[in-house]
Amino acid sequence: MNTIPIIPRIEDLPYHTSPAIEFTYQSSATVNGGVYTWSDPPTALTPDRPIMVNSLYYFRSITLSANVEELDFTSNVGTIIKFQTYLKSNAKVVLFREPIFMVKFFQNFDYRLAWNTKQQNDKLYASFNGTLNQGASLIGKRDITLTAVISCQEVTDDRFVSYFKKGYPVKGGE
Repeated sequence: MNTIPIIPRIEDLPYHTSPAIEFTYQSSATVNGGVYTWSDPPTALTPDRPIMVNSLYYFRSITLSANVEELDFTSNVGTIIKFQTYLKSNAKVVLFREPIFMVKFFQNFDYRLAWNTKQQNDKLYASFNGTLNQGASLIGKRDITLTAVISCQEVTDDRFVSYFKKGYPVKGGE
């Protein structure tokens, strides 16, 4: 996997060969002892589709939310919930340099990242880890579901991908 630190200008992407993809990840926790706990192993995102070695993937934004009111969520954060993405080919290597800390909800949070994989038919995985306390506003709420939606462009134009890789050569990788 090669994470590329400099992002192309969005207006330069060849949209006619760059289908939009909305990757979604959900995880639920049941209250236990007054705490909702997420300790997910990396799990496939939806759509569970192959990530191709000859394509460039351009994350544009991330939305993080839960099935409770935002104020109820933020006022009950225990251990800060972390959202992280991985590639199936190497779950020890994360796509985001740091996890995204879910201390509030994010609606189309601008998060730009361009990357490609060196393994054919790789897959994207994600996880949530952290706790939420069951304060007064959450009494009666047995389960809470966290949702992450990643807006992405899959650039399949061979000329653009080749040009991009020449401008940002792959060094090492997984």
